[in-house]
Amino acid sequence: MWIETERLTVRPHTPADFEDYFGYIMDGELQRLLGLNGVVDRESALETFQWLLDNVEFLAVVSQETGRIIGHICVEPPVEQVARAPEFQGKKGASLTFAIARAEQRKGLMLEALTALTGQRFQAGAVDYFDCEYEAANAASRGLQEKLGFRYWGTGQFGDVELIINVLRNPTS
Repeated sequence: MWIETERLTVRPHTPADFEDYFGYIMDGELQRLLGLNGVVDRESALETFQWLLDNVEFLAVVSQETGRIIGHICVEPPVEQVARAPEFQGKKGASLTFAIARAEQRKGLMLEALTALTGQRFQAGAVDYFDCEYEAANAASRGLQEKLGFRYWGTGQFGDVELIINVLRNPTS
C-alpha cells in the first residue's frame, strides 16, 4: 500500500528505514508528546522500531523532495472502548497514531499524509471510522485532528495519562 501526494509518499516501513526513524525519534520534545519515556538510546529506539514493524501497520512518511523519512503513521485496531460503544457495533474501525520530525512540523505535511490515508481507506471501504487520541497538553495534535474532521468522542487512560479520544467517521456511510 503506497500513497503518493503532492509532497509525500506514504508506504510501509522496512528495516532499512531505521536510521531516518532514529534521526527524528530521539528528539526529546517529540518523545514527550508521544509518551516515549523508554526510548533513551539507539538500542531502545531499535527495540521500539522493531516492535512497531512486527505489531502494527507502521507506515513511513517520506519527503518526495529529499527521499528521507520525516515521520510515521501507525494504523492499529480501534481503541477497545470505542469499538465496544453501541454506535460502532458492526462497524470496521482503526486507530491512528503519528509523529513527524520537529523540523517538518507546521508545514501541513502530516495533514497531507493523513488526509490521503484516511480518504483512501474510506473510499476503499476498509474502515467506517478512525479513532485518534492525544494528551490534553498536545495542542498541535488536537489542532491537526480537528482539521482532519475528527470530533470529540470521550476520554481514556494510557497508564497514568488521560487521553482525549476523537473519532472521524466515513462521510459516505
